[in-house]
Amino acid sequence: MSRFFVGVDIQPGGLYLAALQRNRPQTRLVGLRFESLEGFMDVSSRQPNIRDTRRFIEGLRRGVDALAGQEERIALSLPDRAGRIYLTEVDAPFKTHSEGVDILKWQLKSSLPAPPAQVKLDYQVIDKRDDGHQRCIVAAIAQPVLEQYEDLVNEAGCHAVQIDFHSLNLYNYYRPRLDLGEEFILVGLERGFLSLQYVLGSSLCYQRVKGYKAGPERAFQEINRTLVKAYETFPAMKRCSVFAHVDSDMDGDIDKLLSAAFEREVKCLDPALKRFSGAGKTGGLQPVGSVVAALGAAERMM
Repeated sequence: MSRFFVGVDIQPGGLYLAALQRNRPQTRLVGLRFESLEGFMDVSSRQPNIRDTRRFIEGLRRGVDALAGQEERIALSLPDRAGRIYLTEVDAPFKTHSEGVDILKWQLKSSLPAPPAQVKLDYQVIDKRDDGHQRCIVAAIAQPVLEQYEDLVNEAGCHAVQIDFHSLNLYNYYRPRLDLGEEFILVGLERGFLSLQYVLGSSLCYQRVKGYKAGPERAFQEINRTLVKAYETFPAMKRCSVFAHVDSDMDGDIDKLLSAAFEREVKCLDPALKRFSGAGKTGGLQPVGSVVAALGAAERMM
């Protein structure tokens, strides 16, 4: 029997879990689950996040056991505020991966969440030019933050083979299953946070995550502030398609609000699970949209 691929999206309210199996030609959805852990963490990019370590360990083990039995390998999706995501350019190719890490730490040192020696940094080259310039997407997290997550996952009897951030896993989920085109904006409005990603030619060109006070009007204001700065660097963003992943409990006219903010039609995405075979166990999880990042994390392991 093929093994399970488990994604765990960590949020201040608890753990969202998804388990998949390879079942060609489709992927089989084993199940979805939510472990409520309200108040167990304070998200920070500078210090360990989990305050109630016992509840976290018990919740993670309980959730993984319920979906995937004795599976130990999991993919973690962390809150964006636990680290930093950068899009940056360098003027010459790296000779080795480790050289790239050193150069990027030096280049980004003024904006890292901790001193360079105390930061875990990884990157991916997303574009190369003929003149040697490279564009990279960089993920950075303070070592005390990362080490706490890794240690607690190990104490729960699991092993985090992949660690990424929430907004990137939203992209991971939607990109392969929808015809978004070669140039688009993906907006996320969830639990008081706005994420905005601009993709051109399958490469991420712009990314921003920002908290806002609850309410559609506040979301509208934050989108406007974000777009003013983004359009200065990427004027083509004014014309491309816009897609949105939105909390189901937001106001029913959110599509009109988004269309007003972007001054064009915005398509609100349906996180339907039609790509997967099998109904799976939902663990009382409603709506499905809340577990999209966990699904995106699980799929990246496959």
